[in-house]
Amino acid sequence: MVADFSTHVFSAAALCSFGATFCTKVLALPMSVGLMLSVAGIVGGILPDIDLKVSWPSRLLFGLLGGVAGLTWLFANVERLTVLELWFAAVAIYLVVRYPVHWLFHSVTVHRGALHSLAAAVMAGLLMAAGGLHLLGADAATSWLLALFVAGGYVLHLTLDEIYSVDFTGMTIKRSFGSALKPIDTDRLPASAAVLATALAAWFLTPELGPFLDLWTGMGERWRGAIAPLWLTAPR
Repeated sequence: MVADFSTHVFSAAALCSFGATFCTKVLALPMSVGLMLSVAGIVGGILPDIDLKVSWPSRLLFGLLGGVAGLTWLFANVERLTVLELWFAAVAIYLVVRYPVHWLFHSVTVHRGALHSLAAAVMAGLLMAAGGLHLLGADAATSWLLALFVAGGYVLHLTLDEIYSVDFTGMTIKRSFGSALKPIDTDRLPASAAVLATALAAWFLTPELGPFLDLWTGMGERWRGAIAPLWLTAPR
């Protein structure tokens, strides 16, 4: 038994939408940001399977990434270009990500390799923080929130892979145990070095942390009323 694609999508959607709802209520975020956090968590929850060689989840994921990249570019340049220019460029970006980038990526990666690691989760979060600021035009606090949800969804995926590596009915451990939730991939050090180098480079492009930390000031006084109704928590 393995954690299949639908399991990863459902788990990421359930947990990350709950987390996004919590953040929206407690931090008084706009609904649009809450929706973005949910999407970021779901993408993070399926991102580790981007290195699957021949599978419809991989094709779907690269199609999704291509669509996000194209639309992100479109809305970032909507004020200075015509409609035809925007859409031709957005479609071109989608096709580049979906086909040549997809082929190139799979020619140099191995499933459950360097991308199935905690270092890769950190890398994905930092890339999201940098991309949120420089590509999406989000402010510093929102960029770090998006990074948190992408990394959280990523770690959730790795955790599910490890849980499904244990057969609790027969109390046996499959050979795949330990191949997902690992700090780095020590069997493929060049790939792990590339992950760490990418994470380091992304760190220098991330926004300042101050606004993100300021969001949580005073949260201790707000979170109780945001989670459960008064009729449930009020003393009897």
